Order: sequence, then structure tokens, then C-alpha cells
Amino acid sequence: MVSERLLFESVSPATAAVVVALYFTLLLAGTFAALTLIVRALRTPIDWAPRVLKIRMRPWTWREGLAAAALVGLLICLGMAIAALLKHPGETTLILLKGLLLDLAGILAIACLIYRSGWTWKQAFGMEKNLLSHLKPALLFYLAMLPFLFFSALVYQGVLSLNGIPPSLQEIALLLSGDHSFWMRVSLVILAVAVAPFFEECLFRGILLPVLIRRLGLGGGIFFTSLFFASIHFHLPSLIPLIVVASGFALAYVYSGSLWVSILMHGLFNGVNLALLLAMRP
Repeated sequence: MVSERLLFESVSPATAAVVVALYFTLLLAGTFAALTLIVRALRTPIDWAPRVLKIRMRPWTWREGLAAAALVGLLICLGMAIAALLKHPGETTLILLKGLLLDLAGILAIACLIYRSGWTWKQAFGMEKNLLSHLKPALLFYLAMLPFLFFSALVYQGVLSLNGIPPSLQEIALLLSGDHSFWMRVSLVILAVAVAPFFEECLFRGILLPVLIRRLGLGGGIFFTSLFFASIHFHLPSLIPLIVVASGFALAYVYSGSLWVSILMHGLFNGVNLALLLAMRP
């Protein structure tokens, strides 16, 4: 696996300049999007009550919420068991195997639960068949989230640095920066951009969020769902940024009423980050 030091030292000044310019272009667009949404909300205040009620009325109960939490724990334990059994088959192969198999197993478990309960995906998650109609709001909310993510990450990394904790990349980001076959790289991208976002959004925003909102209200439900989401990534340098990102996903879901919006946001977030990282490869 490539280290952060080797990765960043291998980047040419021209490539680094292009990547920084692309990121700050996104950040500028995000600032514009956030200001647009804020001005629009000030002129016409958002009535959150019916939107929150719609999420509260999702059919998920504490039983499914606890089952979802147990599913997360089970998948983490299975991942550790696979790692122990396979020893060292190649880190990329191992993470790809764990991610694809365990996330797909989680999606299958959720699908079976919906089928056995007699629900539709629209009843369970507000997921209508027309996926592309949700792309525009997902892109808008994704861009609007970026300035909040940037400044929270900047402050958080400053605090960590003062306590002797250096910044670092997540495991899958480092794997993608290494030398792999085309199909291995494509598989990792599919995992990060499609499979993982679908499973994680169904689990955290789709199942856990309605359950916690009923008990803790909108703010408490979003905070604790986001904290749980960030914690299971087991990456301290990303903890606060992931809480901010997850809160953005949750707000977008509550506002739109459709889990497709947060799934697309999640895929955009992972995809753009990975694209910028891949652009830095020598």
C-alpha cells in the first residue's frame, strides 16, 4: 500500500496545481450554492414539520433499528474474520473482497426485510423509480455541503496537529493510489461510488434516522446517526469531517423525502474525492 508521504512526494507541481485548482473551483461553486440556499430559505422559510413527519412515518421501528446496528457489528466482525483467515492475499484484494461481499450481503438483508414486511422501496425509503430526477437536488446539496466540510476539516486537523496526530488518508483512498490492474481499479471505484453508498444510506439514513428522530427529534437523530456513521469508519482524522458529511446527507434526505438524493450525494462525494486522488498519481 502506498503511504501518504510517497503519494504526495511523487506528485509533480503542475499536477498538484491542477488538482488544487479543481478542488477550489468546486469549493467556490459550493459556496455559491450554499449562499443561494440560505438566501432562498430566508426569503421563503422552509416548513420542516411536514418533511420531518414524512420521515417519522417511515415503517421502521426500534426492532429494525437494533437489527441494523447488529448487522453493522456482524459485518465488521466478519470483515475481521476474513482478514484473519486470508492472512496476506494482497491488501487490495482483501479490502475489495470484504467490501463487495459484506456490503452486498447487507443490501440483500435489507431487501429481504422489506420483502418479508410487505413494503415497497417507496414506503421504506421514499425511493421512486425515476432515479435521474433526483440528480439535480443531489448535486446542489453536495456542492452546498462542501464549504462546511472544508472549514470543519481545517479546524479539526488543526486541533489534531496540536495534539501530535498527523493527517492521513483512509485505507481505500491509499489503495486506489497504488499500482493495480484496470479491472481492480474499476472494482474499487464501483465499491466506493455505488455499492457502499447504497448500503450505508439504506442503513444509516434509511433505517436508523427515522427511528432516532422519533425518540430524539430531528437534531438528535441526525447527530447520533452521523456520529455512528463516522465512528464505524475507524479513522480518527476523518471523524469530524465525516460527521459533517453525514449530517448533510441526512438533511438532504429529510428535505427531499427520498433516499435517492442522499445516495447520489454519497456517490458524488466518494467519486469526486477518488477522482482528485487518482489525478495525483504519477
